[in-house]
Amino acid sequence: METEKIETEKIETEKMEMQNRARQNENKRKIIFDCDNTMGIPGCDMDDGLCLLYLLGREDIELLAVSASFGNNRTKVVYENTRTMLRERNREDIPLWLGGLKPEDWDSESSRNLVKFARAYPHEIDLIVTGSLTNIAGAFVLDPEFFCLIKGIYFMGGITAPLIFEKKEMKELNFSVDYKASTLVLQNGENLHIITGNACLAVMTSYSDFKERLENSSIGQYILKKESDWFAYNDREYGIKGFYNWDMTTVLYYFYPELFFRKKKKILITEENLKTGFLEEYLKTGFIEEYLEIGYPEENLKAGYPEEKVLGRELYFGEIKEKEEVKRKMLEAFA
Repeated sequence: METEKIETEKIETEKMEMQNRARQNENKRKIIFDCDNTMGIPGCDMDDGLCLLYLLGREDIELLAVSASFGNNRTKVVYENTRTMLRERNREDIPLWLGGLKPEDWDSESSRNLVKFARAYPHEIDLIVTGSLTNIAGAFVLDPEFFCLIKGIYFMGGITAPLIFEKKEMKELNFSVDYKASTLVLQNGENLHIITGNACLAVMTSYSDFKERLENSSIGQYILKKESDWFAYNDREYGIKGFYNWDMTTVLYYFYPELFFRKKKKILITEENLKTGFLEEYLKTGFIEEYLEIGYPEENLKAGYPEEKVLGRELYFGEIKEKEEVKRKMLEAFA
């Protein structure tokens, strides 16, 4: 009897703790982070990992899950790398999902769970997406109502002009690596916010600034240990004398929209453009002849595509307004 009493009390205690956690999280923004985190892997970008660490450190949000995608590396490499980071930061309580392994791999653990969580928390979840769009498109393929259930989606990806540096051009990755997925998402998603590669060029961080801010904190030392060669890699490969914090720019846009200009633009969404991640602003209106002049497939027009898919989709674009403040927040995030 005493054993049963103890077990009953234990169950009641756990139940109360769960209820308390639920109340604490009730008013917090719910986020799922879909990324191609390769922080610490030689020759691979570090910014997804910085975003993950930043999100883990914010007490005003509920990070529901992290979803692994491909881009910087293969999905399984990203998954294992992220699992290691969660373990090292004592945050194995955060669910980690394995996403699609290749372009158009729609049915994955990530896509299925995205649908499940969207159904469980309708109109409450924001997605922050910093890798390929395969998992997001997969959720839409599995459930055509998926986008109607998501509060908003924030992407780092796309270009509006070539990214040309001193040594060579940097190719767009996130939207182009699975351009069919990107086409599906950008044509059908709702409340879509984009930080392009070009927008990120407004703020560059030098290694000395970065190191000075990070070396006096434990999490900063953790980052520096993993990424001691990343700045040198940028210089060797592209002639960049510092670091463009691509993905963190998107995260800061999400949390501090007042530091950015938010512009609504109508974009012509085509697979051909998205093969290179190019986001073409479309200003024409009116006549089918005009669409044919710019090379829009005649068969699409004859098939009676909805007008918005011919004219383009209205998407939100973030551009840095307060450059020094954005840079300061990037540097102070882990100090």
